[in-house]
Amino acid sequence: MKKVIFFLSLLLAMPGMAQDNKNTIVVYGEAEKTVLDDSYTVLIALQQILVYDGQVEVEATSLDDVREKAIKNFKAIGIDFKRFKRSTYYEFSSAYGQGRESAYYYLKTFDEAEVRKIIKLKSSGMSISNIEVEAKKLSGEELADLSLQAITNAKEKAELIAKKMDKTIGAVVSVSDLNTNIQYVQSYGTSTLQIHGVTVTFELK
Repeated sequence: MKKVIFFLSLLLAMPGMAQDNKNTIVVYGEAEKTVLDDSYTVLIALQQILVYDGQVEVEATSLDDVREKAIKNFKAIGIDFKRFKRSTYYEFSSAYGQGRESAYYYLKTFDEAEVRKIIKLKSSGMSISNIEVEAKKLSGEELADLSLQAITNAKEKAELIAKKMDKTIGAVVSVSDLNTNIQYVQSYGTSTLQIHGVTVTFELK
């Protein structure tokens, strides 16, 4: 009886198995996208200034004095230091090996011109530790348009490959699209162009 049930189950499953085993071609389609800057986060370090007196380092300028000097210099270029936030996490993670009193502050801005002002600013005891650039997110409509372009590219590739095999392509069987609206700025290089890709499966006739 168990054998009969097994064979009946196998017969019922065969149409689905035949459907799954039909000839297909899987192609990776591409579309180019331009990644644009959205915001900038500037991290600065303020450190007390030490000088050598013989073999010993002594304080030349306190951290409080360095901070007050930086506040005045920022004000001179039109930036209110109150906009900066204290980065205690960065202070703690950088504490190991620090031989002088330090404080870290960061400013998030959408104004590229402000970042350029900060880069040019010279203030004793102040240095720029990091500048993080966040890319503009894509809307759902923009994502869909890019995916459609990539699918069209995949179809063109599939048709060329099928032609060389004396075959033709049929309907789309599946599309794998793992893209998200979050974009990333390349750490190095000058190009803002990146690839938006999808994997498409077509029937192969």
